[in-house]
Amino acid sequence: MDRNSTPKPPEHLQAQIEAFSDKGVRDFSEEQEWFLRHSAELAKITNLDELPQNIPPELAKLIELHRKNYIVFLCKEKREELQYRKENVEHYKKNFQSAIRTLKEKMKQTDTPKILPDYLGSGSNGDVYRIEVNGKEYAAKFNHYLTQANFELKPLLRAKGTKHAAQLAAYSFEDGVIIMELLPGTDVTNFTPEHAPEYSDEHIIQLIETVQKLNQNGLMIDPKPSNFLYDKKGGFSVLDFHMQGESRYSLADSIMDLRIALTARKWPQLDWRAGDYEEKFATQNLERNKIYLPIMVRFLTILQEKFPDILEDWKRGYAEREANPSISQTPPIDRSSMQTNHPDIAPHLKRLEEMGF
Repeated sequence: MDRNSTPKPPEHLQAQIEAFSDKGVRDFSEEQEWFLRHSAELAKITNLDELPQNIPPELAKLIELHRKNYIVFLCKEKREELQYRKENVEHYKKNFQSAIRTLKEKMKQTDTPKILPDYLGSGSNGDVYRIEVNGKEYAAKFNHYLTQANFELKPLLRAKGTKHAAQLAAYSFEDGVIIMELLPGTDVTNFTPEHAPEYSDEHIIQLIETVQKLNQNGLMIDPKPSNFLYDKKGGFSVLDFHMQGESRYSLADSIMDLRIALTARKWPQLDWRAGDYEEKFATQNLERNKIYLPIMVRFLTILQEKFPDILEDWKRGYAEREANPSISQTPPIDRSSMQTNHPDIAPHLKRLEEMGF
């Protein structure tokens, strides 16, 4: 899809089309979805004035609509970005394409691909499967929309080389997949109260430092607990993060919200219609607080001793929000929902009060 007289390899043309899809059309638009989905097919077109006879009419119309913008875009193309995209096309074809297409065939052969042994899990934007290539395991994510995959690539590229964070291995818009290194550990929301590991101070510090490093690269975590893995040897891994943008959510807020993942457990679901619901709810709430409060004492002690500036930033931001009548917020230690005089609760609350919480 290039007008230059010197023929370029398909990998280079595909890189150009991917770059144009990212920057030359509106994000999350139907046009962007089309260009990304057909980037490999469009790379076979060497002359914009002679489109193949078998090209879908919708695609021909899209090419014609963006022809001038595309040519202008090529004059401003960034060599570094195109080089990376070109190398990715080559890398994917050589190392991952066969494994991904084998997996996709397996997925087509069943109405419920999530029963496959390779299935790892799902999120709001896609499904993740395990693949093995050259003796190494990877996580292959199939996004529901390629525009979302394109959006997710940006923070993954920023995070390259950051330890304990998701690492991009390759991607393919043609096959609709983002491939990441498979990180060790268990989703922290899968730990039951009885069998949850005791997180060491060292691993909690490592998690805080990972969030700091991501922040330095212009990235912000999603604090949802299922976005964190824990491995007894390697510690915590962060699975999901995004570009900072214009968010008012600060680094201090991100780090304080790590308490949600640190205290997450897999609790039995209660039936609110049952006659003993309130009794069971009170019992479970007590058990939750018996886990939450000791961890909060340790977590806040670590912040006081190792990251005092972050803790002070959080306190300052919390006070500013508290003074704003249009903002409602819940304190990290919400005594209104606790049995404050219970012998397993009161000592921790006293210690937290001494710490200013």
